[in-house]
Amino acid sequence: MCRWLAYSGRSVPLEAVLFQPEHSLIDQSLNSRLGHTTTNGDGFGVGWYGRHSEVPFRYRCLHPAWSDTNLRETARAVRAPLFLAHVRAATGTPTQETNCHPFRFGRWLFVHNGLIREYPLLRRDLMMAVAPHLFRWIEGSTDSEVMFFLAADFWPGARPAWCTGADGGADRGGRPSL
Repeated sequence: MCRWLAYSGRSVPLEAVLFQPEHSLIDQSLNSRLGHTTTNGDGFGVGWYGRHSEVPFRYRCLHPAWSDTNLRETARAVRAPLFLAHVRAATGTPTQETNCHPFRFGRWLFVHNGLIREYPLLRRDLMMAVAPHLFRWIEGSTDSEVMFFLAADFWPGARPAWCTGADGGADRGGRPSL
């Protein structure tokens, strides 16, 4: 399974949370003491919110977090008051950058640990349930990203104006209420 962390507080260099603690996320990704796998080496990602943009920044890579020198440099240079980090242990989907968390839509970031059982059997139905105005933003093939975009349809401001009917509502398919 994957591992993730969330930080919210005073602005700190990402390395202070990702690398420096004795049992940091990066240490855990290489030396798992609990869990089904001993490493989380199927990619990683970090997303943070900065002062200069409402859209969060992301750095994702399909290589193991412990061996990425660019991650260490980025974590040393970036300070943020709010960030998410994720190390991946793939559960049936390809190891590729688009499957690395965090996923992003607008000002939202999402990471997940777990899986949808029988996902290959449910995948088509779940993907077809994603609202049409959100579907184009799906980049990868993970169950986590599909669940993120299913949930996104319920968030304030996630719907384009044409999705709202005269009563202020819209059908869940993202089509205008008639």
